[in-house]
Amino acid sequence: MNITEREQQGVTIFVLEGRVDSEGAVDMDLALQAATAEGKYKLILEMSQVRYINSAGLRTLADVLTQAKENGGNVCLVDLNPKVRRVFQIIGFDNFFDIYDTLDAALASF
Repeated sequence: MNITEREQQGVTIFVLEGRVDSEGAVDMDLALQAATAEGKYKLILEMSQVRYINSAGLRTLADVLTQAKENGGNVCLVDLNPKVRRVFQIIGFDNFFDIYDTLDAALASF
């Protein structure tokens, strides 16, 4: 999994590429936990290049969402692949995460 990070308008944006399988979930968890350890709780995950996510990845996302919200922030998801979006719908994560089609829309939510 390839993860890049940048700041824009006081929001930390992660661009995720690859599979969020067991190994990818560890990489994602390390990146997100490092951000929250620095007090970054306004997070956007751009996920257009994520074609697969497993339960470990979903658990990581749920954990960081809880941590962000407890600290006045949020985790927004952007440009989900249709298959990944369907997984979120099936398990009900679309009721907890703010999901946007564009980065600009997600930035505006903060």
